[in-house]
Amino acid sequence: MVGKKNELFIFFNQLPDAQKYWKWFLAIGILLIALGALAVGYAKWATEFTVILLGCLLLGAGILQIINGAYSAKWTGFSLSLLLGLLYIIAGALCIFKPLQSASTISLLIAALLLIGGTFRLVSALRFRFDNWGWVVFSGLTAVLLGFLILGEWPASGIWVIGLFIGIDLLLIGSYWVVLSLAARK
Repeated sequence: MVGKKNELFIFFNQLPDAQKYWKWFLAIGILLIALGALAVGYAKWATEFTVILLGCLLLGAGILQIINGAYSAKWTGFSLSLLLGLLYIIAGALCIFKPLQSASTISLLIAALLLIGGTFRLVSALRFRFDNWGWVVFSGLTAVLLGFLILGEWPASGIWVIGLFIGIDLLLIGSYWVVLSLAARK
């Protein structure tokens, strides 16, 4: 059984082109770390940029939803597609023209998701005690703590929380690519 498990697992440095392109992977990792550091350092700007980008995506989705509704009016409800498209457009416009207010609302949703998701992870890990349940408890506690931290500072947390989270994510992804590139170099 152990042999089959090891046969299915391929190390990154064993992939055919990994050694050939390890410098590119390193450059991508360093760039992502730099962007992550900027996002953490300028969390308000990163939040505003992210919300405006989300607004552009929602605006595009709304337009496409209305176009799709017009073309499929014969077999779907056009009024429902039109309504959904308009809601997307309104939400997108709010994100584009009022990014910090939109970020405040989005951060409230993030806090709620962290509290609910963290609580469910805690309860399920403590109830079922599956393998490595301690890590799930730690993850759940961290999520609940982050949710309470966001709520404790809300609405002011809406200005920085999204940018901070994206910055941390970019730092982690960049670190991952640096480690992979160094493994591929060998």
